[in-house]
Amino acid sequence: MTFNTFLFYLFFIVIVIVNYLLPRKWRWVWLLISSYVFYSFSDIRFLAVLLICTGISFIAGRMIARDQDDKLKKIWMLVGVFINVAILILFKYVNFFFDSISTAAAAAGLQWTFRGIELLYPIGISFYTIQVISYLLDVYNKKIEAENNLGHFALYVSFFPQLLIGPIERYNHLKPQLLNPIPFKYQEFADSLVRIGWGLFKKIVIADRLAVVANTVFSESGDFESPKLIAAVLAFSFQIYIDFSAYSDIAIGSANILGIKLVENFERPYFARSVIEFWRRWHISLSNWLRDYIFLKLNYKHRRRKPRAVWMGIDVMITFLISGLWHGANWTFVIWGALHGVYQTIEILTQKMRDKMVKKLNINRDALGHKTIQVLFTFGLVCFAWIFFKANSIDQALQIIRSIGMLDRISAENAWIFTDGSLGLDAKDFWMMTLTLVILLIVEFLQHKHDLLALLNKQPTWLRWAVYYTLFFSITIFGFYGEANVVDFVYFQF
Repeated sequence: MTFNTFLFYLFFIVIVIVNYLLPRKWRWVWLLISSYVFYSFSDIRFLAVLLICTGISFIAGRMIARDQDDKLKKIWMLVGVFINVAILILFKYVNFFFDSISTAAAAAGLQWTFRGIELLYPIGISFYTIQVISYLLDVYNKKIEAENNLGHFALYVSFFPQLLIGPIERYNHLKPQLLNPIPFKYQEFADSLVRIGWGLFKKIVIADRLAVVANTVFSESGDFESPKLIAAVLAFSFQIYIDFSAYSDIAIGSANILGIKLVENFERPYFARSVIEFWRRWHISLSNWLRDYIFLKLNYKHRRRKPRAVWMGIDVMITFLISGLWHGANWTFVIWGALHGVYQTIEILTQKMRDKMVKKLNINRDALGHKTIQVLFTFGLVCFAWIFFKANSIDQALQIIRSIGMLDRISAENAWIFTDGSLGLDAKDFWMMTLTLVILLIVEFLQHKHDLLALLNKQPTWLRWAVYYTLFFSITIFGFYGEANVVDFVYFQF
């Protein structure tokens, strides 16, 4: 049961009605039960893993708070973190490690073969494990008090709108709201419905069509000319952003209806003017987690080492290698993370030189032309890295890059024809995808200076309802028309 299925909204309506009928002090119990039922729809066996992580983290947190000896506190913190990481490794990385060792052995001429373990992958495990790890580290560092109530802690770990793929929440932000949600307000309710609708529009109408193009080309990348390979790379670059931000919109809107405000996860990342800025706008909850629990720890440890910029670059590289591995058990993800680490390291090391150049050439950094070049250059770097993220293997990624770089078959008769069905979409679906993507980019551009939802609320009633109906019928008609079938959210695999 996911956010792009009719079943979820029937389920959610029941949750909302019962939630507001219950006395305030018992609502958290209902939300906990609902969250476990929601998660069980994926696979009842996954619930056991979630319960184990929850129980171990709760006990470790209590032991950290109870013991007076600093060494014992540290031991309990390490035990809690280690067990959660071990569970994540068991389900996500064991086969990757075995395959990597076997490949390395074969390259060395050794006949070592390690057999993997056939395990189901519990959806959302990457997200809720790092959420409980942040809790344990915050308790250990005395930033928060350890939770005394197992039920309250269990709800923090499993709150269903953000359980599967975020936003990744911190205990001190989410837990107080779960116990004391904001009272029902009609305008908040209406705004939340619009946000959920906008998320569904992005997912079903735009992202799922982009997915058809990306999947069609990447599945048989050797059969396509360079213009269509470029189209597929662009399609996936927009798909993964629109798909993931759509999930966040629906999660945040659903939580708002229940009186709980989740953290924002995206802020127009493709309008960033540098890769460092991109990561301040992309998957913000994960970026902040990586910054607070990995980068800043490394940066503090290396604070006296010179040259300072070099060590900061090393810390960035380590952080993003971990980020890449967190995303997936494949060397393609590690390379994706390494590329983002390299981009940012170069930015750090060349900052003074670029500042001098700008001053010497008297370049106005606020000029539209300069900002546009920066945005396009950053977008190009991010798209290049997405090739590794999407590709099934390093070899496939390199083949795509080589074909694009050599302008492979660029003058072929069908190389520039995108509406003939070769990309998986017929002409109507292709132009629907293109038009709605342009609309999305215009909306995001306008959001830079205007709160569009607040602006909509100031319009006459007839105009507001015209927008609501347009959004509704776009989802119900165009969302299920054509070749774009409903597919899972991209980040479910992570």
